Amino acid sequence: MFIKQNPINPELKWKFDSYLGYNRSWWSYYSQYKNVIDAIVNGIEQSTPIDTVSLPLLFLIRHSLELALKANVLKLEQINHDVEKIELKGKKYHSLELLFNRFKEHLEKVRATFPISPEIKGQIDNDLMKFSPLVDKLHKLDQGSFNFRYPVDTNGNYNFSWDTRENISEIVDMYYSIQSFLVFIENALTEEGIFLQT
Repeated sequence: MFIKQNPINPELKWKFDSYLGYNRSWWSYYSQYKNVIDAIVNGIEQSTPIDTVSLPLLFLIRHSLELALKANVLKLEQINHDVEKIELKGKKYHSLELLFNRFKEHLEKVRATFPISPEIKGQIDNDLMKFSPLVDKLHKLDQGSFNFRYPVDTNGNYNFSWDTRENISEIVDMYYSIQSFLVFIENALTEEGIFLQT
């Protein structure tokens, strides 16, 4: 059953005036998706039933990871010229696995090419180990980036069997555990002098 939403209060319409054009970076897009994820997670913890928001939540998590991976890979492409560049079009470049593997490849190349402190190397290794199970879990649930968006595949078959069940708290916890890595890896490498050496 749907609850009828009242029209926006005319006195509050100014709150909906968004400067969409100000969002010029991958990170501003990422931040907005993360803000909505936070709002949904907080709502679930308060009173929102998970089965009323689980698919959009999973889609937003998956998409925000895609944005963060693309942001990082595009930055790393500036210093790793012999690692194959990603395309911004085509189905395969929505693949979290491909993007995650390209991200790892860049970080391995950075480690092999530039001097990095043992502390940062250890942190990279630790964070990649935390990230990998999340990519695997999302790939298992949504390999082609369709299952969280549509009820059926391109052949009309249901994306999930009727009894598919997942405790999404594990995915949310894994997602939050890698936030600092995704957002601050560029800063860490800059502090190590990596981006200054190119």
